Amino acid sequence: MDGYTKDDAIQALKNVFHEPRTRVFVDQRSYLIGILAYKFMMTEHQIATAVGIKRDMVNYNKRLAIQFQNDKAYNKNVYVYAQMFPFDFNSVEKYVRTGRAVRVELDLERKLYNKLKAAGSILGHKDIRTTIKLFLEKSLKLWEE
Repeated sequence: MDGYTKDDAIQALKNVFHEPRTRVFVDQRSYLIGILAYKFMMTEHQIATAVGIKRDMVNYNKRLAIQFQNDKAYNKNVYVYAQMFPFDFNSVEKYVRTGRAVRVELDLERKLYNKLKAAGSILGHKDIRTTIKLFLEKSLKLWEE
């Protein structure tokens, strides 16, 4: 069913909301909400109004669709809907949103971590991330010159 419509996904979501709150049905709800949010670009308010739920539930569930897209149990739970409503959540720009920060994870050796921690305490930083950000900004400024 590759040529499905927004209304098809909304109807399937309405049917799933009548089911009990178990992991299987929560995963199915999140998958369908993710389809509506990311494929059909519906706002959280539009989805909430169409299904008759609160907007914060939509916000939570649409993030689950991306967070668990590679989880084996999640994929097993949403298999039927993934066949009916195929969508590649890897194509969603997870972190790039206008005006929002991007999270970067970095693994450091203990020696470098200790040096950054010491430099941060000299600079008055309570969090090492502040120190790393400052050093990166200064390094890029020098590099650009």
